[in-house]
Amino acid sequence: MKSIDFRSPEGKGLVGCLAALVVFAVAVYLGITLGPIYYSNFDLENGVKTTASRAGAHSFSDEQIINEILDLAKREDIRIKRENILIDRFAGQVHIKVSYSVPVDFIVINRDLSFEISASSFIGTL
Repeated sequence: MKSIDFRSPEGKGLVGCLAALVVFAVAVYLGITLGPIYYSNFDLENGVKTTASRAGAHSFSDEQIINEILDLAKREDIRIKRENILIDRFAGQVHIKVSYSVPVDFIVINRDLSFEISASSFIGTL
């Protein structure tokens, strides 16, 4: 009976090559699955910071801020509700906090990725 030799005569291993291919395939899959989610969050975070700056400079009402953030989220295909947006005005600043989660369907499990975005700006005076 002949046994299977996982090493070639040159000393290169088949198992190591297969393991590297599996790790590479998993990394590519995770990048394809999670990349767009994190990119959308990055864009939304920048938009919220811009909105906070504009809200402070132009004295936006809470409703204007919420509507602008909801529009930003819609553009990024992020589903948030009004309840996910908290606006606080304190000590001459406007503070915006957006909390949301995105369901991610991996092949073997489903997970929710939670995100929290915070931004603040000084309130301008006229």
